[in-house]
Amino acid sequence: MACRGRCYEALNKAKPYLGMVSLQFGYAGMYIIAMVAFKRGLSHYILSTYRHAVATIVVAPFAILLEKKIRPKMTLPIFLRIVLLGFLDPVLDQNLYYLGMKYTSATFASAIVNMLPAITFIMAIIFRLETVNFKKLQSAAKVVGTVITLMGQR
Repeated sequence: MACRGRCYEALNKAKPYLGMVSLQFGYAGMYIIAMVAFKRGLSHYILSTYRHAVATIVVAPFAILLEKKIRPKMTLPIFLRIVLLGFLDPVLDQNLYYLGMKYTSATFASAIVNMLPAITFIMAIIFRLETVNFKKLQSAAKVVGTVITLMGQR
């Protein structure tokens, strides 16, 4: 009985790490699928459409069933935000990403995706959403991690 509790607790602590490893495997699989599709002549517009159609089919039932009672009412401002986000991510972001991947390699695309947290941190500093205080260990670790990430991408 005590072992179950410790195992459960250890698994609970490992969930974020397991999730990140799973996410990296998912990214790698998507890179491979995308590059094979591009080499066989599939348009990046069509691949982006297929990817989001499959994601909708997989995720929508969970959203409908699990969040039926807690989702907010659909007002005009909420609808406009959904439309804006729907345009920026799947349409603009994915199509530009696949277009760039079509003209480069999966390795380059993977390196750029892994740089996104560092770029986000730098943008947060520029827009004053994040403050850097080298007296705090967390802040110094963020800066060192960003520098290492950017140096590793060269």
